[in-house]
Amino acid sequence: MMTHQKAIVVVGDGWAALGAVGFLAHAHQPVCWIKGSGVRMLAPLPTFEAGSHGGAGVQAWFDLAQRLGIDCGQPDQGSYVREFRNKAFREPVWTKAPTPETRKDVLKELLWAPESRFPSVFESRFSMSAGELEEAIRKELTEDRFACIRRIEGIPVSRIQIGDHGLENLALASGEVIACDRLIYADRWTSVNEIQGLPPAVQKALSSGRKREPAGILQATFTHEIPMGIGITEGFFGSLNKEPGEEIERHVWGYFSFDGKRSFWTLCLSREEVEDNHEITKKLRRMKGALDKMFTGTAWLPPEKRDFMANVTEEQVRFEDALIYGAGDLTGTLEELSSFPKKLSAISFLTDGFGPTLAMEQVALLFGTRRTDTQAEHVDVVSPVLGQ
Repeated sequence: MMTHQKAIVVVGDGWAALGAVGFLAHAHQPVCWIKGSGVRMLAPLPTFEAGSHGGAGVQAWFDLAQRLGIDCGQPDQGSYVREFRNKAFREPVWTKAPTPETRKDVLKELLWAPESRFPSVFESRFSMSAGELEEAIRKELTEDRFACIRRIEGIPVSRIQIGDHGLENLALASGEVIACDRLIYADRWTSVNEIQGLPPAVQKALSSGRKREPAGILQATFTHEIPMGIGITEGFFGSLNKEPGEEIERHVWGYFSFDGKRSFWTLCLSREEVEDNHEITKKLRRMKGALDKMFTGTAWLPPEKRDFMANVTEEQVRFEDALIYGAGDLTGTLEELSSFPKKLSAISFLTDGFGPTLAMEQVALLFGTRRTDTQAEHVDVVSPVLGQ
């Protein structure tokens, strides 16, 4: 079997990093997995993006699960998202539009731009939810099954050394220097300005996010005293009550675990809100209030529980800045990356900012599952390994 002799370094802990590490490890390629900032988001919905654009990403999730021995079932396409509207859950308005193009237009018109990354015109899902599939893959890769993986956590990359002939090594904040000639950077792009050695123009292009309008996220995982939504495959969203002077209609997005013991909820934050703890607390309170209104009655709750939050025994809350993009698209981003200097050709920049489907589509492009002109120079980095 052909292998790349030096370890390939993967930086990041999100979907794209997970996919890259998974495919490399299965191919017995030595890989140094640096968690970097450790920032990642939970899948906002149980589904993936279906159709011609998301097909490669869904297939890559499926292929990785198969290679790791995870039985997630074949992907099914359908309508798996429900909107809470007029005191009931209904199919979203955009599903009534006559063509895929008009569906997409209606979706973008109704939703705040970063929220539009969560649902899709057509959804696809496995027997596992997106979050449960990620958990299963992560478990396989963080146990001792793959001796070819070296994991580094809590120590960020401080410098990348690029010589006349390309990538030479990278240094960690601990002082350790790792020799490498291939790097997959899948950490949060706003963090690259903290790394020395990259050309200033590259740092600016990635960290500023000017063309992509990055937004933050607030995510809560609730543990339920009495299971809720057992076996439900759909995801849900509903509006938050507007505050005085607020122009954007916010939504809370989420779903239940298959056993009903947990649920996962997400809402987007502006860059300004992420920097204000008071605003974050208010948004969390409004999220909980919206869930109390959405999930009521004996269809969801036992008689002794008055509302959703009364059935919650534990909550885990996280918020992060600049994780989801409100503007731009994958094609435009790949074209932007292709304009970077040729000596950076051994460094691939991947992002989770367009959601879990397109995060994995970038991995598929990188590893040669699909070939495009903008990624052609990267294909031979690992495709000889993965093609076995």
